[in-house]
Amino acid sequence: MTEELDQNQKIMSLRRERNFLLRKVDMLEAIHKVALEAKEMEIGVLKQKLDQLESTVMFYKGVFDATEREVTDLNKKLQEQDNRQWKMKMGLLYTVKIELAKIQIKELQNKVFEMENKLKIQDNAISQKLINENIQVGETSGANID
Repeated sequence: MTEELDQNQKIMSLRRERNFLLRKVDMLEAIHKVALEAKEMEIGVLKQKLDQLESTVMFYKGVFDATEREVTDLNKKLQEQDNRQWKMKMGLLYTVKIELAKIQIKELQNKVFEMENKLKIQDNAISQKLINENIQVGETSGANID
């Protein structure tokens, strides 16, 4: 009987241990389930943040592309403006050179006119001198005739 009692006690002890282990397994399963749910929630939050970041990146990529196009357009317009200014500068330089040439031509024409006037004055002076000399020669010749 003692043996039976020992066996019954062992059986009871094993049942208690089994029940304890089953509760422990249930508790571990519950803990793992809660941990898994927490990880799934964290993954969901991270996915949402990733989606928001992707949206933000796409938005700024669009802004960047638009800004890049605008910069390209502005550079093109700036180049066109530079070309127009260069053409205007060259046109103005050409006009200034033409006007300067006209002024120089006018100055040269004035010098030629002055020199022609001096030449006429000298021609008139020479002619007058020759006339005076001819008159004097004529008077001297006429005086000899008398």
